[in-house]
Amino acid sequence: MNRLLAIAVVLLIISAFLGYAYHEKGAEVEDAKAGLFAVSNTALYCMTDMYALKTMLENNASEELIRERTGRYAHCAQMLAEATVSLYDINGEEKYWNLHVAAATLAIYFSHATGSEDPREVVAENLDVLLQIDREISRMYQEWGKGNVTEDMTSKLLNLTEGLSW
Repeated sequence: MNRLLAIAVVLLIISAFLGYAYHEKGAEVEDAKAGLFAVSNTALYCMTDMYALKTMLENNASEELIRERTGRYAHCAQMLAEATVSLYDINGEEKYWNLHVAAATLAIYFSHATGSEDPREVVAENLDVLLQIDREISRMYQEWGKGNVTEDMTSKLLNLTEGLSW
């Protein structure tokens, strides 16, 4: 009888320890998700002013200024791509995968524009698509903090990025 009681006590202690460890791990995952959401939000905000590229082209901004701006967008898009692939890994929601692929495409495009001989030409050739992307990213940014970004929104952005040429 004492032996059964000892086994029961040991099992209760192990169960309590495992329950605590599980809860602690869950809290760590939630903290990681919160950090990834914050990084994604910042990256989206960084890219909400792509309309500035149109203004730069209209006002004959220098190549250096356009290069600086496209370099910033490349960095922000890369940040967004990395954060959203991690969000996808955590919860498997397709909207994060779509956003990851769209952001990775934008990072490549803007890196190409930054490194090109004539960044003005690369941007001008894609200005209409970039302005549509700007509108979609701005809409997403407005909904991100509320948790209202949908798979349809990210699919639309993904489709728009597929229209970029370089």
